[in-house]
Amino acid sequence: MNNTIQLQHIGRVNAIPAGQLKKGMQMVWNFGETSTVKEITKETPKSVWVTEIADKSGREYNRRFSKTRLVAAF
Repeated sequence: MNNTIQLQHIGRVNAIPAGQLKKGMQMVWNFGETSTVKEITKETPKSVWVTEIADKSGREYNRRFSKTRLVAAF
């Protein structure tokens, strides 16, 4: 399995499954926007719910990911 994803205006970047996200990790989105994982709020066998803070605006977002979804994070 090739653990990379294509981000708009960035290109191919390394990625991890969302099930491996941990508090404090940085995520990268299209056009170079970044966010920081504030906490993992809920986890089921197939999904993970993440609260993140956008680094640029400071806004807080709640997202649900499939644990197998690849996300650009470090």
